[in-house]
Amino acid sequence: MRLFVSSLALTAASITLAQSLNFHLTSGANDNHFYRDEVTSAQVLLTSANVPTNLRRFVAALPAGNSGALTHFLPLNSTSPLTVTLVNGSLISTVDEFNNAGIQADLAFTNSATLGVTIIGAVRAMRDYVEGDGTMHQIFNYTLASFNATTIRFHRQNINLTMTASGNEAYKTADLYLSIPESSTAQLSVRPAESVISPPTVSILIPEDATNSILRLRFVTNETSPLGLDPADVFQSPTTARNAQLRQVLQGLADGSKLAAQQVSFLTFENKFTAGGWRFLTYFGRDSLIALRLLMPLLTQDANENALGAVIERANSTGALCHEETIGDYASFVNLQNGRGDLGNTPFYDYKMIDTDLLLLPALSHYFLDLPAGKNRAPQFLSRHTVLQNGTYAGILNRIANYNFARAVPFFINPAVSNLLAFRAGEPVGNWRDSNQGTGYGPIPFDVNTALVPASLRATQALIDAGILKPLSPLVIDGRVVNATAGDVAAVWEEKSISFFEVNVDRLTAERRLATFVEATGLSEQILRQSPTVHDRASFYALSLMPNGSPVQVLHSDLGFNLLYGNNVQKTFLQHAIDALTPYPRGLLTNVGMVVANPAYDSNRTNTGLLDRTAYHGTVIWSFQQALMAAGLSRQLNFCTPNNPPTVDENPPPVTRPTWCSDVEFMRQLRDAQTRLWASIEGAIGEIHTEVWSWSFDNGTNAFAVADLASLSGGTESDAIQLWSYGFLGLLNPGS
Repeated sequence: MRLFVSSLALTAASITLAQSLNFHLTSGANDNHFYRDEVTSAQVLLTSANVPTNLRRFVAALPAGNSGALTHFLPLNSTSPLTVTLVNGSLISTVDEFNNAGIQADLAFTNSATLGVTIIGAVRAMRDYVEGDGTMHQIFNYTLASFNATTIRFHRQNINLTMTASGNEAYKTADLYLSIPESSTAQLSVRPAESVISPPTVSILIPEDATNSILRLRFVTNETSPLGLDPADVFQSPTTARNAQLRQVLQGLADGSKLAAQQVSFLTFENKFTAGGWRFLTYFGRDSLIALRLLMPLLTQDANENALGAVIERANSTGALCHEETIGDYASFVNLQNGRGDLGNTPFYDYKMIDTDLLLLPALSHYFLDLPAGKNRAPQFLSRHTVLQNGTYAGILNRIANYNFARAVPFFINPAVSNLLAFRAGEPVGNWRDSNQGTGYGPIPFDVNTALVPASLRATQALIDAGILKPLSPLVIDGRVVNATAGDVAAVWEEKSISFFEVNVDRLTAERRLATFVEATGLSEQILRQSPTVHDRASFYALSLMPNGSPVQVLHSDLGFNLLYGNNVQKTFLQHAIDALTPYPRGLLTNVGMVVANPAYDSNRTNTGLLDRTAYHGTVIWSFQQALMAAGLSRQLNFCTPNNPPTVDENPPPVTRPTWCSDVEFMRQLRDAQTRLWASIEGAIGEIHTEVWSWSFDNGTNAFAVADLASLSGGTESDAIQLWSYGFLGLLNPGS
């Protein structure tokens, strides 16, 4: 059995100081450089030299205030190609007056360039610009603070006043410096703007035949840099492993010699995990909890409990959980937009997602009840007092449990579409497919209703039975006390919710729709011969439901949630999983990964374009979705033959062995599906820790190849490192 590792183009410096990191990787069209020391933590991104474009982008992103800078370099002479590269060894931390700290890098230019669009201050504002067709609010404009022949200072005074330690009022600031080092032959030319809404004209002049044309960029801010975790703070030592499989996957993690360990370390901090870089270097509850569920057996007790605590700390007064924590200058902007400028840069917590609420209690149950590391830890953990609000973890957890129970009871009483969980009123998104078109505009998502609601209820009941949570408060609906346990309510959701999402398409219609889809997407007819034809019908579960209950007839990958979190997965569901894990476009599998959506069978042909290979949640590959599916299949199969093949995670089998375990032929089909999934995963092994990628198709070979999503979408791009994609560190390919 082989450990699953990444072959990303990656180099690293050895870790010599506590919490110091310095590594590089290439992903898509970008070179990504990561740096952390006792001063700062930063990611620097630069358009790769081998990408055929003259528009070169530079990004610096810091977890400190989720702040950074973005700028573009364009050739000064359109006939002269421009390449900009980072000078090896030049990436270092830098400090400035007024407690400003940040990152410094030297860039080598092949030809003269002019400065393009520049954004300074908030990473979220940078993200809005990149993904929002060039949208940027003028409140984020910078000023040309000073300049001369060798140095330019661009200054951003943040939106709101803050109080200094001495009690004086002061502004948070962010500055981007462009300067020419003494040994460089480059020169700067600046023409100030003619109006307050126009940027200055800045040129980097490179003499002909120059050999050392260097521009130095420094970004500094007086936001506080959070304290990062060492790999040894995150991962258990192999010496503590309870079995050979865990010992195997832990090799090289705690000591940081495995590059993936350094990447995870870069995203983890004492008070929170961050989601990914560069675009999401802040707290996201869903990302933390899914990553935690996959990585939990590998993590130290402190890392597990700090990550769980970060989620609890950010719960609101109703029991809903925070999706995204907005900090720094962008928090000031959001507060102003909400008519609460008086809050200044107080963090803004977003509670619009309905899936995040349901992921915490299953994670807690798995840690405290299933994993040896969590046994007997609950009393100490629940007695903690919160930092971000008043109360104890125990009090907040009971609030969360009662909140989720109250939302689930109406369906228990009357299992109708109207009582399934839909996106919150006025919100177009609510689960992990958080783009408007991600669920085909259906506001009632499959994953939340069929997997996460019952999983949360089952976890609630298990934690109550173990004495970790208090019994649920009596619930009164229409003047009547609901006399039901969380387990009772879970059973109804498990039995009734799935039927609303069932889609059946007769054979002739299914084949006709497949042929139309293949033609519309530029695939070859030959590709349909790579998997068996539909027999009597195509059966699958809808991606979502429209408000009237009609299904969005899109085949999808969210079955992985049911496999990983579900307690009573039925044979019919597993058959749908087997059917989904067949070659695309009949199923989800390509030779470079599993696509997360497939509208080939959809009667609504507009979804062919809506969910295509350029769409963020379309026929593209998300690494974490593959990890969920792989981990979930392993979990279900081990319910039949515990630890055969061996696994890293601990998943105690149900009291009653599933009846489908005795069906030898069905078990063979399920294991074959698992083999096909892993073959698909390994086809893009070099992308496995990135966020998302797309594909191109060769009609001659009928094979897919990895394609950079950003180059296809014209905006939406993939993070080079993504927290939940590291779930693969704890997965073993059973066929190797």
